[in-house]
Amino acid sequence: MTLKEAYKILGASKTDDDSEIKAKYKRLLFLYHPDSAPGKERNPEDDEKIRQVIEAYRKIRESEGETFIEKYEFSWDAFENSKAFSERNIYVQFRIYDEALPLSKMARGRFIWDPDMEEFSLFSKSVLESCKEVMTEYQVVPDPERVKNIFHLMMQEYVLPADAARKIGNKLRDDGKNEVFQFTGFISDEASNSRAAAVNTDTPLNIYLREDRAVAEEMVSGRILGNVSFDEDALYYVILPLLEDPEIEVSAAITGIDKIRRGKTWIHVAISLAIPRGLTDKPVVNGELIKGLLK
Repeated sequence: MTLKEAYKILGASKTDDDSEIKAKYKRLLFLYHPDSAPGKERNPEDDEKIRQVIEAYRKIRESEGETFIEKYEFSWDAFENSKAFSERNIYVQFRIYDEALPLSKMARGRFIWDPDMEEFSLFSKSVLESCKEVMTEYQVVPDPERVKNIFHLMMQEYVLPADAARKIGNKLRDDGKNEVFQFTGFISDEASNSRAAAVNTDTPLNIYLREDRAVAEEMVSGRILGNVSFDEDALYYVILPLLEDPEIEVSAAITGIDKIRRGKTWIHVAISLAIPRGLTDKPVVNGELIKGLLK
């Protein structure tokens, strides 16, 4: 097996870091493990595919000067919030070469979302399913507002914001005490463009939480520019809780201004979070709030 073939088997590339390659390796092991589909007739080719996956990972690790000692184990390694209101399914979307395979259910439990192992879209799908299961169990009408509120409360129980930020943020620096990660967002001005016309790039901003929204305020003038939105839905569950953490230093600045169409302008912002190296998330427990919505 060549190194090029090894990367292809894992669906990886040389630009992937060690954690990304290991995550892809484990996902393929989960896919072909005998326990991944209990009761289903096993494909005789699966054992050979497992051998190829292990060999490919060994080849890549050794090409990097690392000794391969990884044991073949089938388990979901994510931390569990034992006090979360409900269990949820873990789904993985495998790809073999360029082909997307059907969703695979890998585990069930009160698992915290791990960005290295679980795509956010599949994570949110599993939480929405759990939300609807709970509403069926409690025999309540799944009206949109109630579903939305319970869904958000359950999502909070499965996210460790600081841990997730360290994994999905763009790391700028590490001074030994704090690790600084950067995230991007935008402010949409759909009125008269008056705010956008009066701001400049590199303008420093204060970002703070108000009514569950990230608000951007010019640091010098105190002028409110609006609410910050994010292209990635995951950031709402990662950044917003961290804005309230007194141990985290938040800084932000305008990075650009785009006129999208008549009457609409986007003000791009960069948000930096200085997270103490020793900061540990405390899992959220929303059981009482959820029960209140199930009455």
